[in-house]
Amino acid sequence: MFILQIVGYKNSGKTTLTSNLIEYFTSLGIRTASLKHHGHGGVPEGLDSTDSERHRNAGSIIAGVEGEGLFQLSKKNWKLSEMIEIYKMMQVDLLLIEGFKRVSYPKVVLISKEEDLTLVEEVSNIKAIISRIPLAQNSRPFPLFHITEMEHILQWLRSEMKL
Repeated sequence: MFILQIVGYKNSGKTTLTSNLIEYFTSLGIRTASLKHHGHGGVPEGLDSTDSERHRNAGSIIAGVEGEGLFQLSKKNWKLSEMIEIYKMMQVDLLLIEGFKRVSYPKVVLISKEEDLTLVEEVSNIKAIISRIPLAQNSRPFPLFHITEMEHILQWLRSEMKL
């Protein structure tokens, strides 16, 4: 399974890019999955007052619920490595991780304004930058793309991931 992180500050286009990548790679027959970090604080919507959460709050290590083919798991204190193992069990070819900036999987960094460039110094394993603003290539060891170059971005990603 190839793992690619999409990182950037709030409203930088992470979800839009991730959705576009899911559509593209899925159309090629690549089993694509996603994992999003809910970095805005609190519990993700839809879990607070469910029966499965009552089970978890009562002491269940993991609480699951299934309905019409949709399966949700709830557990306190997930480790990223545990979540990735679940994706591997599902025979995923490509896992797109949105967020989790501090882990070291290959990353695409999204830049929407000049101030966002500080992120490039804060994260590791950058494979490319995709920007909404013009950037000079300088001496960076990875390619820079403008967000309007989606076809080039997709071709580059496909060759980079060897998918």
